[in-house]
Amino acid sequence: MTPTSDEPVEERRHRTKGGRTDRYNWELARGRITALGESKTLRAWAADERCAVTREALRTRLALGWEPAAAITTPRHDKPDMQFTYAERTLSLRGWADQSGIGYHTLYNRIKKSGMTFAEALEKGGDGPHFTLPITAFGETKPLSHWAVDHRANSSYTTIRRRLAEGWDPEQAITEEPHQRSTLGTGVPHRAFGLSMGLEDWARHTQIPAGHLRHRIDQYGLPLEAALTSLGWTPHSGAPAEHDLLRIPAAQLQPGDHILGVEQTGAAQQFLTVRRSGTSAAPLNAAPHRTRRPQRASTATTPTPSLPPASRPPRVRR
Repeated sequence: MTPTSDEPVEERRHRTKGGRTDRYNWELARGRITALGESKTLRAWAADERCAVTREALRTRLALGWEPAAAITTPRHDKPDMQFTYAERTLSLRGWADQSGIGYHTLYNRIKKSGMTFAEALEKGGDGPHFTLPITAFGETKPLSHWAVDHRANSSYTTIRRRLAEGWDPEQAITEEPHQRSTLGTGVPHRAFGLSMGLEDWARHTQIPAGHLRHRIDQYGLPLEAALTSLGWTPHSGAPAEHDLLRIPAAQLQPGDHILGVEQTGAAQQFLTVRRSGTSAAPLNAAPHRTRRPQRASTATTPTPSLPPASRPPRVRR
């Protein structure tokens, strides 16, 4: 193609009629295109057996400034899947995103745009306070996001955090491999509180995950009724209380809090990661409520008000 002015093609390519810049120069995809020793139109090149992409993809490549031969012959998605090794484990970038709970594009941008190493991108954690919750396990205290990519972790960040909120021991929450759904609901009946049904039916009935019930039964050798009771469920208790993970100063510890991590931030400042029920007791420093004494009934006689004129009974004539 011959330029229509003395302005270089590379400069004209980024200029539009409105004066704004554009990364596409559609003129490069028009007319006859010379490549591989031949000159053809875009339609003819798209129909050529050597063309590895669709006509629209070829047009877009040419408009972006690709060399015609490369635009025609380069297959789509020819980039190898990025793989990274961390803590003795090798996964694709998407696999690490699932394992760590950090968004795929967040990891990608940290590596490609911010220039971080993969370890730096991973150890920075995700956005949100739950990623930095300190958890103590194996004699170490570190953020929950770091435990999710630890070489001892056999479950993802999401699974570990859910287990901790359900009351699992931190070491078990980190190392226990998730139960496959295919191993649940085998039809073996479990009897408790006068009822007999499969484990998945019990899970639906009690609103407690079947994997959590199975863990209690297998790990501690408990019958189902004892496992349900240990989880706070009885036939008349309804659904188990919701729990959350919180990071609090040691002074705000409440009765019923289950400590999962201890973080020493200074000589006199200590923070705790706790599992707290939505129905936890009030803080210890809460002001006591005064009990109002019931008022004594008045012994004074109150005169009966006179009836209004319209309400008085009619006089009887004699």
